[in-house]
Amino acid sequence: MKKYLAVPAGLCMAASLLTACGGGKSETTAADTKMEQSQTETKAAAEETSVPETSGGGEVTLRFSWWGGEERLAATLDVIKQFEELNPNIKIEPEYGSSDGYSDKLATQLASGTAPDIMQIEPGIMPGFVSDETNYFLDLNESSFDFSNFDENYYKQRINGNYDGKQLGMPTGISGGAVLVNQGLADEIGIDFHTQYTWDDVFEWAKKVREYDDSMYLTCSNKDYVSNVLANNYAKQLSGKTFINEETKEINLTPEQWQEVYAFVKRLYDEEVIAPASYSAPYSGDNMQSDPNWIAGKYVCCFTYMSTMETMAAANAGAEYTAGLFPLLEGSDVDAWNANCPQIIAVNGKSQNQEAAVAFLDYFFNNEKAMDTLGCTRSVPPTAKAREICTANGSLSSLLAQAADVAGSYSGMVDDKYFSAAEAKQIFTDEVEAVGFGVATPESASEETISLLNNYISGIQ
Repeated sequence: MKKYLAVPAGLCMAASLLTACGGGKSETTAADTKMEQSQTETKAAAEETSVPETSGGGEVTLRFSWWGGEERLAATLDVIKQFEELNPNIKIEPEYGSSDGYSDKLATQLASGTAPDIMQIEPGIMPGFVSDETNYFLDLNESSFDFSNFDENYYKQRINGNYDGKQLGMPTGISGGAVLVNQGLADEIGIDFHTQYTWDDVFEWAKKVREYDDSMYLTCSNKDYVSNVLANNYAKQLSGKTFINEETKEINLTPEQWQEVYAFVKRLYDEEVIAPASYSAPYSGDNMQSDPNWIAGKYVCCFTYMSTMETMAAANAGAEYTAGLFPLLEGSDVDAWNANCPQIIAVNGKSQNQEAAVAFLDYFFNNEKAMDTLGCTRSVPPTAKAREICTANGSLSSLLAQAADVAGSYSGMVDDKYFSAAEAKQIFTDEVEAVGFGVATPESASEETISLLNNYISGIQ
């Protein structure tokens, strides 16, 4: 496995779209030169872009809906303008706003047949819209969309828009877990996160860290990250399944497997892989960067998410960071660690202008100028080509690019739709916390989890 070079953490920002005119002997000459360059670039872009002719070559109007902040808005509008300049007969009407109420509105539009031609969708709610009866979304496999820039292992995951072999949308970015490594400290102690390792290695490394300096721990974590990242993936590697069977609504893990999961959690604390639960409690949720020991560089790594790793890195800016691999369970056929997307963009299956809509989608995802313009406004870009462009233009840090490459290299196992719910996750987190504080044993935590999850499942309609 190739080692990643340590790099300073940068901030993900929108691509810069404007370039100031440089000074010179003649401002008019400079402006004329810039105009000529712009015209040349536009002509070149047009020549490089292959857009299918729309039906009859007449005027076409497409509606495109999405949510997001100001940076996303500006970049998306710019890409729309670029596409319209290359395709004068196609006009795209933007429909944008905040995420509040977006999904409810979209559900109403889909049901009433008034949904936009192109739409951004939250991946967690998309399964509720997918059925053979409604056919709300176009199968892009049956279109002219170019998939060549995408990693097949990534975009063909269900969470990224693939349902029973139909590609009903494309992921706008890549997110998921990440292992943030203080590379200098790891090298000093002799720990290698860039060659595939196991959970047994994690426990052995924790001993080395404590022997090196008993004020340090291998991993910075709290109850939320222990449950949602460490124990979650360990459980799926152990059972080879998600937590709840979506068809039968039965718990997949046996009582013995639940006990083993909580025994794993107990070991994390007992063998000092992580700091005591009483210490980490004030830094719960996405607040680990406030831990004074993290700021002081007293952890070798943090199992976190791509969305928060740069915040963690910025809290101890003097360290050099890399993105490490994920641990595997010896003997398991499932790696569990998955990358998913923050949004999906789909084409309306009932649109009267599907060909034009696919042409825009193709430009949006595959045109280099569009990649440069969109930058990281919809998370880390979903393709290696876009990540390369965004790393070069400064809108994506090398650290996040590394993390995306790592996350995309695992086959993954997305949580089932029932365990993805906040209520189910809270049950698990509460029991992890109880084990961490020593007020529950693996056996009692297992019994309580099964009882509470069964109560939760019984209330699902």
